[in-house]
Amino acid sequence: MTYQIALLIHIISGFTALTCGLFAIIAPKGGRLHLISGKIYFIAMLLVSFSAVFISLLKHNSFLLHIGIFAFFMVYSGYRSIKNKSLKPMLLDWIVLFLGLANAVLMLISLKTILMVFGLIGVYLSLSDFRLFVLATGNKEMPKNQWLIRHIGMMLGAYISTFTAFLVVNIQSENYAYLIWLMPTFIGTPLIVFWTMKYTRKTKSIHV
Repeated sequence: MTYQIALLIHIISGFTALTCGLFAIIAPKGGRLHLISGKIYFIAMLLVSFSAVFISLLKHNSFLLHIGIFAFFMVYSGYRSIKNKSLKPMLLDWIVLFLGLANAVLMLISLKTILMVFGLIGVYLSLSDFRLFVLATGNKEMPKNQWLIRHIGMMLGAYISTFTAFLVVNIQSENYAYLIWLMPTFIGTPLIVFWTMKYTRKTKSIHV
């Protein structure tokens, strides 16, 4: 019964995250729709991540555990970027950073192709955050618009991981399994670059 409840929460929150995340992506940035859908997306993603971790522990599924932690690390970091634009870290920020890094390293040494791809991304993001936190803690000059770049990258990265999980669950194909797993990342990464370049040039008109 516990598993069924957790699975139901996971499915509902996953559908909510994909729907509201899409609204947040296409809505004018800083507008009411973006703000509301973004907050719902954040809450839904937390439920997706926590339920994924819980289910993975019940079913001894290390794969789901890593993906759940990976998604949590990104959505938490993305949300914190707009709540703390100075990026000066609190204790919880450091904890989440090292959790994300440890998880990424474990994905790399799993020697499973899909996990290794996400692990490489996780290591890069974690080390980037570490550099930003050190700069912010020392009150040193930080790259321009870094809070917005981090927000866009992390939030869209979390959406990509959730969409990937949705495809894998609903499309069963032995011949194209790797394509299904990696396609959202290959498509989504250039979009992250595009939107980052687009909106970091318009920061004066964006209020988040």
